[in-house]
Amino acid sequence: MGFIAFFKKDYIVGIDIGTSSVKIAQFKETEYGLNLVRAELREFKPTVDKAIYEKEVLSALKALFKGIDTKKSQIIAHINCPMTTVKTLKAPYMPKSELREGIKLEVKNYFPFPIDDSLLDFEILGDVVEKGVRKYEVAVAVSPAMTVDKYLALLNKAGIKPASFVPCPYALQKLAEQLPQKGEGATTCFVDIGEIHTELVILKGKTLMFSRKIPVAGKDFTKAMTGVLVSDRGKTELSIDEAEKIKRETGIPEVAEEKIIDNKISTTQISSMLRTPLEQFVSEMERCFDYYREETGGGKIDSVVLFGAGASLTGFIKFLSEELGIEVKLGDPTEGIRCEKDAIPERDKNSYRLDLAIGAALGRARGINLLPPEIKEATKKVVTRGTIEAVATAVILVSLLLYIGMRIQIGNFDKRISVAKLELASLQPALKKAEAHHAANMVLVDEPHWEDVFRELANLIPKDTHLTNVSMRDSVITMKGIVAAEDGESHLSEFMLTLERGIFKNVKLVKTRDLSDKSGNEFELECQVD
Repeated sequence: MGFIAFFKKDYIVGIDIGTSSVKIAQFKETEYGLNLVRAELREFKPTVDKAIYEKEVLSALKALFKGIDTKKSQIIAHINCPMTTVKTLKAPYMPKSELREGIKLEVKNYFPFPIDDSLLDFEILGDVVEKGVRKYEVAVAVSPAMTVDKYLALLNKAGIKPASFVPCPYALQKLAEQLPQKGEGATTCFVDIGEIHTELVILKGKTLMFSRKIPVAGKDFTKAMTGVLVSDRGKTELSIDEAEKIKRETGIPEVAEEKIIDNKISTTQISSMLRTPLEQFVSEMERCFDYYREETGGGKIDSVVLFGAGASLTGFIKFLSEELGIEVKLGDPTEGIRCEKDAIPERDKNSYRLDLAIGAALGRARGINLLPPEIKEATKKVVTRGTIEAVATAVILVSLLLYIGMRIQIGNFDKRISVAKLELASLQPALKKAEAHHAANMVLVDEPHWEDVFRELANLIPKDTHLTNVSMRDSVITMKGIVAAEDGESHLSEFMLTLERGIFKNVKLVKTRDLSDKSGNEFELECQVD
């Protein structure tokens, strides 16, 4: 196993905890990219009782995570609430170390609510020039701390430690990056219709341009059908369960259709009761489109893609297409993704509801992450500690192999030199592996400094010199090794000068002594990294 593979998680798992269901999408890392091995959902009856809701969610999570090794999985959870959102904005150009504070000052002009009690994170999309001034274009996500704490508490009770929290627009944008594009620069509107939240995002190609929550969702269509009905058969009032059943099975009736459903309500009455939320839904979408056109100087929407449980309302796609005058279709979040056979039970029936779980997993805990800073830091320390332990193990193993090799080598001076060269040649792949290992792990901890150290050592070690031990304490690197040459001290002095000319500083000789057979010198150096 290579050093880079040592720290990779075997699986990526996306979670979407909704009002009446929990969805997961489990991917496996392969040499060809992510491969969807399982995507599934568990439904339960919506409830306003927090204790019952928590029990239902925990039961669903337990069932869905059966057979998943959470220790070998990177888990990304989608979170949502009325004030969890993403905005694309321009921020002043400044050092990246100061950008977070600059964005905190800037976002007060973009969000219609105070963000002092919210978690905030951002992703730099690129540079723009606005009226001759260079700025950053950034996607900024916020979510109330109470919302984040609620999701953390639920997952902790389920024994799940998330690596990242992502908001709905970000998950949909990551999904768009994976899906085949209709055309270069085409503008697509993704709409996720949940039980109590509807999220609308507009994407130009794979770039998030606009996002907004629409105040009409699945529950509004159900509630509209529970009013009192008066007909020649007398008064009728549907229960929530009856309305939900009719909504799913009958949906928006055809205009010419006229019949009685379940001996309680006519298709004409259904159309009448659904008219108000349907018209409100279309009106909200048109408002979003108008705003986008105004901001982009006339940009048009090429197509609309529906996701979420609310998208299954029979006749809804046809209704929206006719009202908006735009192509509308039911989304398939698995399009363009490698899937194992039977990865999704009842795929045709459920795939469009798995968009947020799949989109969250596709983010792979990169970019925006709304976990609290202290949890991010704790995760970072775990990764750092694991990196140090792995490096220490690698150094010990290499040193042990070198020591065994030295004990075996006997004979004349020329033979020792030859063997030393062979050992150095065998050391090069190990150093390159260590370099690759560090490069991978330093990406995780955002400290690429030690990658330079290993690369520099690999390039500067002379052919007649090899290291037997490398250690670091209090920012001081100690190197022990052997110079296999008669004029070992001269070669050692040249090696120290070579180190000084690179990234190392304050290089000093701690001790040196001749080998017993006078074939070279043992040495110990100390230095720091510039």
